[in-house]
Amino acid sequence: MVYTKLLNASLSPFVEILTSCSKTHSDPFAYTNLEGEMIGVNSIFLTFFGVSSIDEIPNMEQWLQLEEAESSSFLTNSGTYYGKIILTHTTYDISILVEKISLGDESILAIEFKDTSALERARAAENYFNAFKKKLLMSISHEFRTPMNAIIGFVDLLYSSPLSSWQQEYVDLAGKSAHSMMRNIENLLELMQVESGGIAPVLREFNPFEVFESFSIQFEEFIELKEIQWSVLIDPRLPLGIIGDPEKITAILRNLVQNAIKFTPALGQVLLEILIVKDDLDVLEVEYAISDTGVGIDENRMKTLLRPFSSALENQPHGQDGIGVGLSLSHKYINMMDSHLLLASEVGRGSRFSFRLSHSVSNEKRLHSIEGKKVALYTHEPYSTECALLEKYFSLFALDKLKISSLVNSQLPQCDVVVLDIPHLSLSQVESLKALYPHLQIVAVLNVKEKERAHFLSTIIEAVITPPLLPTSVHKIFSILEKTVSIDEDIFEEVKETQLQEGVVNAKILVAEDNPINLRLLETILKHHGFRVTLVENGQKAVDVYLKESFDLVLMDIDMPVMDGLTANRLIKEIDKRDGRGFVPVIALTAHALLGDRERIIRAGLDAHLAKPIDKTFLLETIDRYLAMAALKRKTATI
Repeated sequence: MVYTKLLNASLSPFVEILTSCSKTHSDPFAYTNLEGEMIGVNSIFLTFFGVSSIDEIPNMEQWLQLEEAESSSFLTNSGTYYGKIILTHTTYDISILVEKISLGDESILAIEFKDTSALERARAAENYFNAFKKKLLMSISHEFRTPMNAIIGFVDLLYSSPLSSWQQEYVDLAGKSAHSMMRNIENLLELMQVESGGIAPVLREFNPFEVFESFSIQFEEFIELKEIQWSVLIDPRLPLGIIGDPEKITAILRNLVQNAIKFTPALGQVLLEILIVKDDLDVLEVEYAISDTGVGIDENRMKTLLRPFSSALENQPHGQDGIGVGLSLSHKYINMMDSHLLLASEVGRGSRFSFRLSHSVSNEKRLHSIEGKKVALYTHEPYSTECALLEKYFSLFALDKLKISSLVNSQLPQCDVVVLDIPHLSLSQVESLKALYPHLQIVAVLNVKEKERAHFLSTIIEAVITPPLLPTSVHKIFSILEKTVSIDEDIFEEVKETQLQEGVVNAKILVAEDNPINLRLLETILKHHGFRVTLVENGQKAVDVYLKESFDLVLMDIDMPVMDGLTANRLIKEIDKRDGRGFVPVIALTAHALLGDRERIIRAGLDAHLAKPIDKTFLLETIDRYLAMAALKRKTATI
């Protein structure tokens, strides 16, 4: 340490002691008085400034720049400060550790300088990389989804066209391949988002029956193709409103179900269970589980199962597709929601994946229990999966149940309802049963393919249940049998729905889309379903046309030249308000489909968000729903 004269010569011994203690510092170190005058520095400080004596060091004001908020307290208070040192046209980012030391009646400052330039450069590089990664994700998502929308859309139109059997097969295979590719792209993009820290749970209120029953019927085509039995058990005791992230939960379940279907051979079984395991009234703990009778997973494979891409190479020799990110993505989502993915598996017998989530209750109403009825369950041997599930449903609904192995049974006269799971149930079988037990209500379990038989039997039996067994369907049938919901009321709801649809017929739709192929696709779909369509290629033209004409609904792309969809929507809403046009739904039809995009677009004022590639059925259902909603609002406004 080299030091100059002190404010008080009697302090020299103290500074000498401090000097000897500071020789081991590996960073530039200095002592100053409270005015910032240098008292002493270590040799590293001199080297850093490229001088041989402390007297050659310029005044601190010339080379030290602190952040503005810290400059006033630097020479008065101990603490850590941040700033820059400027030496011979080179700027260094630094952190400064200041400690105030009292020496008799005098005080000095011990100052340690740390060069953080490398850290700041690394931080800047990380910020740049994260911004670049986000931009790349958005670009990849948009550039993949836009052409895939046209591919899947036109393949779907071809599929419903008159084709020869071999043409139908080619189109079917092309469609399946396109959907498979899209699922892989979506999983990969979502995994990249999760890895970059750009995703968090989005909690909202949702009806578990609406979400999970709708989810359950999505896999019929895949199940049919492999001839796998698809079964569902959703707890009917769930309340009608819970808090959670339904998008992430269904994404997890979708990946688990698709894996189960993929690795389960023909005639196997896949079961989805969503059950309450703990009910504290205000908070529920719900277990979500997917079980299969597939190939199973050995212990060595389990160790790498959750690594991204780990299963891709293993899939190829077995003729399976997939890039191996679905399970890893599901695992990360589950961890994000403070839970764990559990696995039980046995090679050759199947696997069970499960996780548990806590949900706050937002709507305490529940499906009422159907008490007081005694139900008999009859099935052919062996005991069917459907009957096993029905038995579970009846227990959860608090029904008094009886399992029987013969229709000639002494306990049947005491029963109110008998559920029949008989392949190819015939009219004569039903008539015989009615003759034996005239009071008995009969419910048949029929495959969805047996629609003709169901219609044929409907004149003499009370109800039909078709797999997958869903809680609201089971509840509705037994409510009708119990007369708590009449068939007339059920028909009335359908009539009311039909009345709402009157606003849908011949509706006028404005479509804003800059991609000419996708514009043609939308025009074809909408005109085929009887809508009047006006097409424009950017947001500015959409606003110009909207000023001159009235429309019932607008389909709006987001990224367009001249004027984007968000701006166009804002101007359209202002026109509606100014001219008193009422509610005209504006639906985003966009390739912005990364997690968080929907919330951002809805917050910007659009009424709904549909991600490309568009599912034709879902598009038309959404249009019908919003047209009906607009018609109802207009009708209400005139009353």
